[in-house]
Amino acid sequence: MKKKIEPSFDAAEALARLGANIRTARLRRSEPEAALASRMGVSRATIARLERGDGGVSLALALEALLQYGFADQVFALGDPDADGVGKRLDAVRRPSRGSGKAPSSHRADPSRL
Repeated sequence: MKKKIEPSFDAAEALARLGANIRTARLRRSEPEAALASRMGVSRATIARLERGDGGVSLALALEALLQYGFADQVFALGDPDADGVGKRLDAVRRPSRGSGKAPSSHRADPSRL
């Protein structure tokens, strides 16, 4: 039996908002739950659970519903590493700088120092 993971407060809020957004998109198109369910190959009850923000609905199903309603740009922007300011700064701090930082040495002796 799968272990049910209890989402954090923020995750539960995000799931509820995502479900509400999918429901709004469906209702604006005057589409019944059964029509979306049929297109996605799931039951009407599964669509109802998705729209309620049930965390047990698969991520693939949620993404498919978003794609069905034209949210491809937003879906593909999820988790974009270019939008991760903290991660980019941490990466820059850990990245070694090029060279040793010393003045470049020449192969010949400097005539002014002889």
